[in-house]
Amino acid sequence: MIPAPTRADKSVGAPSTLTDIFGSWRPQAVVFDCDGLLMDTESLWVQTQRIVCEALGVHFDAELQHQLVGLPASRIGPLMAERSGTEPEAAVKQLLDVNELLVRESGKPMPGARELVQVIGAKVPIAVASNSARRILDVALGRGGFDTGFAITVSSDDVPRPKPAPDIYLAAAAALGSRADDCLVFEDSEAGASAAVAAGMKVIAVPQAASQRPLAHALCDSLESAELLAWVAAWK
Repeated sequence: MIPAPTRADKSVGAPSTLTDIFGSWRPQAVVFDCDGLLMDTESLWVQTQRIVCEALGVHFDAELQHQLVGLPASRIGPLMAERSGTEPEAAVKQLLDVNELLVRESGKPMPGARELVQVIGAKVPIAVASNSARRILDVALGRGGFDTGFAITVSSDDVPRPKPAPDIYLAAAAALGSRADDCLVFEDSEAGASAAVAAGMKVIAVPQAASQRPLAHALCDSLESAELLAWVAAWK
């Protein structure tokens, strides 16, 4: 039996191996998060939030930054609008406009991301499930060279509720024709991992931010992990 998910914590001693954790279980489909997982754009999203906060006269401190990790523009915009007295729709549009420009100029794939997607995609169906708006997700995947790698992509615009609700991951599983409990998810954020766990999926956390301790079944330092690549290579 696969152990229940726990909070990923890099400060804890040597974790169990993927084989120890998952045993003979193998995914029938794999779903990837995008920002901070496939694409090194999480810092651009933080930069976007800082730029818009400054424009709106909102103090962007560490507490607010942590609160906003993993949330989409549709949730962040109203929070900023409430603090600044502006219209939520205007704040959301400003976030998306600034972020799209930054991603087009500076977005890049995370180390090992394209290689892992290629290896896993040759074995099982794959999808992307992102809290980004559709316009941002498409730009990011194109910028990273993933635009032809995924037949199925789900954005926050495609479901009623964004992460940490399970809607995005349930939609991805349905599009893949797979049961949720047969899916493996790669996530970096607390909000995203909680969404995948709530959907009933297995989760491997690859957190980038030191403040993030995603709820997950397993933890990897990066998508280039030798143990991860060996585990995937052993899938039948």
